[in-house]
Amino acid sequence: MKKHRYTSLLLAILLLAISSSSCAQESDDSGSTDTTATASEVSDTEELSELEARALIADDLPEKDYDGMQFRISTKKGTLYEIDTEETDGDILKDALFERNQRIEERFNIEIVPVITDSTDGYEHVNSVRQSIMAADDAFDLAATYVFTTGPLVTEGCFLNWLNMPHTDLSKPWWINGINEKFQVGDAIYTAVGDTCLSTLKLTYGVFFNRTIGEDYGYTETIYDTIRCGEWTIDKFIEMTRDVYSDVNGDTVRDSGDFYGFTAEKYTNLDVYPFAFDISIISNDKNGVPQLSLNTPKTIEAIEKINTLYWGAEGSYIPEDSFEPITMFKNGNALFTTTYLENAFSTFRVMNDDYSILPYPKWDESQEKYMTGAMDNYSVLGIPVTVSDPEMVSIITEAMNIESYKTLYPTYYKQALQDKFSRDEESIEMIDLLISGRNFDFCTLFSSNIPGMPWMFRTLVAANSNDFASAYAASEAAAQIELDRILEAYEKNADN
Repeated sequence: MKKHRYTSLLLAILLLAISSSSCAQESDDSGSTDTTATASEVSDTEELSELEARALIADDLPEKDYDGMQFRISTKKGTLYEIDTEETDGDILKDALFERNQRIEERFNIEIVPVITDSTDGYEHVNSVRQSIMAADDAFDLAATYVFTTGPLVTEGCFLNWLNMPHTDLSKPWWINGINEKFQVGDAIYTAVGDTCLSTLKLTYGVFFNRTIGEDYGYTETIYDTIRCGEWTIDKFIEMTRDVYSDVNGDTVRDSGDFYGFTAEKYTNLDVYPFAFDISIISNDKNGVPQLSLNTPKTIEAIEKINTLYWGAEGSYIPEDSFEPITMFKNGNALFTTTYLENAFSTFRVMNDDYSILPYPKWDESQEKYMTGAMDNYSVLGIPVTVSDPEMVSIITEAMNIESYKTLYPTYYKQALQDKFSRDEESIEMIDLLISGRNFDFCTLFSSNIPGMPWMFRTLVAANSNDFASAYAASEAAAQIELDRILEAYEKNADN
């Protein structure tokens, strides 16, 4: 195993930046697992690998023997990689998952059992979870559902309040607090996200940059310093891509066989720009109460800029087929694309050109840090109100997140994403910067409840429309009614 010093992501980023540039951007880890350590901790464990250092962190869980009881988790085939694997075959990711479950099963004398919904449709899975809870059939102990489909389970009172669980501590580093703090209202949070939810990592969006071709434009030598100096803005991105076009196949038709500065699909990746520009759909007021907050001059200007990036430049190609941009980037037909990190694990593994994964650009240079978001298919965890032993669920879920923090998450993040798939040292630095800036929104959890708002930015840009005022006016009243209903549900069910 390759040895790495156990340092905070912030310290690693600063050291790399200082060594190569006089500019550096301050970063925190509010949107990802907290791996910070004090100076004495770094000194004491500097010869340890990150996995070894994490393994030393103690937990406060009681020792229990559950006599072979099954711990049943409702999940889907598409996210089974978070819950269980039947075999180990030398793949480091499967091996890490198997090891995590084995440790928990042996420690508490349980069996982790996935209850799988065959359909990949998130709504169908939520419907099956709802039906089970309403029927009180005790089919599972924990539900792992797609975040954007889960809101109705909260408003209908299907889940217990995580803050009432005796052995759940959401302040611990194995819970992803950048998400959980957005999903908490007052003294209640019904869906929580921890390091068990690997989908939050795999579905985090970044800007993929073709380093090999970038050398021809002088970008490969300058782009990292531009980012470190805080000058990687949406205006800079548009400037770098707008005139990059070549009719490679010579047919005089703009198609996927040509070369472009930028390509992307016009669906889920568009949801990331509000996160990247620090634009909230729903944010807390001074009293901590969620309120609609999308209707601002900045939102209007942001839509106009992304329409310029997508539709107003010769160097951009936005096809109807949502998979086409990924194939184009893999084949060297685009300098930049935006997509989620899962493609580093899959499609881009066979890419011939070298590439780097960059953070999304800032809104402007005054923005404090680079930010990004994750596709709204990541998993959230909920405890059904019908569960017979909430203490047991609290203990085992906490243990799953602890062991994921110690073994599974760093295996994905470090050994797989950084060591195996990154082609250069700058990419490791950029990935750390990307993950440390993940941003989330209360509205994502209630995409099924609140009409119009969650995907308004996407819908307008996909149609090359700047008419935000009309779209917002058509949705505001209904969205406010639904938000009020959501807040009432939080208050009503807080004692669960």
